[in-house]
Amino acid sequence: MADRQWYTGRDGKQEGPFSDERIRELIASGAVRGDTLVWSEGMANWARAADVPGLMPAASLAPGLAGATGPLSLHVGVWGLFWRAVVLELSLISVIPLPWVAPIFMRWFVERISVPGERSISFAGKPADIWWVFILYALCGLGAYVHGSLPLLLIPVQILLALLITRWFFANIVWEGQHAQLRFTGGYWAMLGWALFAIVSLISIIGWAWVVTAWARWFCRHVEGSSRQLIFTASGWGYLWRTVVVAVTAIFLIPIPWTLRWLMGWIVSQYALAERDRA
Repeated sequence: MADRQWYTGRDGKQEGPFSDERIRELIASGAVRGDTLVWSEGMANWARAADVPGLMPAASLAPGLAGATGPLSLHVGVWGLFWRAVVLELSLISVIPLPWVAPIFMRWFVERISVPGERSISFAGKPADIWWVFILYALCGLGAYVHGSLPLLLIPVQILLALLITRWFFANIVWEGQHAQLRFTGGYWAMLGWALFAIVSLISIIGWAWVVTAWARWFCRHVEGSSRQLIFTASGWGYLWRTVVVAVTAIFLIPIPWTLRWLMGWIVSQYALAERDRA
């Protein structure tokens, strides 16, 4: 394969050409994975990198989360994320479509997250699984249109519904070589306490950012079912100033798709896999 020129394809976009040396560097860094489509002169069609003989080292082909550590990364386009986020928000407001729209969005989003050492990760949840939970959650969100204080009174109910959705979400994340189902073990009262703490922290104007990051770390500690621990590495300051930038630029409307993609990409990159005894 000396002196061959390689091209890669992801989300309908072609990149390259890359030399043999460069394509192997991309493989070593994780930028090109086993499920990445590649093509080089002499190949009849595009193929997964893992299916090209001699291209990827054996260690890169090992499935599962065992031995894989490092940050997650998000691979989505600006407009692909934006219009799907708008559709998701509209389905939340209109209530009825949410049980169908939410799983579709989750599947699309999860499949575009790169996990260290993982060939592919996907979402298997179906609308029929907990459709009634999504309906009730959306109805709770409309409480403000009925009475101004109703959303506060419905917080305990919303947290219960959010907990059910969270457990269902992790139970439906699947990958090659999976030996056990992921599960979220956080309890209702702890989750309610964090939600109320976050609401109270809004009084301090900036304190909510530290509460949210601490909540995310608690959240990660209760994701079980893998040999690796999910961790959250962001600081309160990092979360705060980025959120302020998004809020300020949103005033001008036009930057919203770009700042949304920027913020979501950063949030995903702050989640990482670590060895459990070091997490």
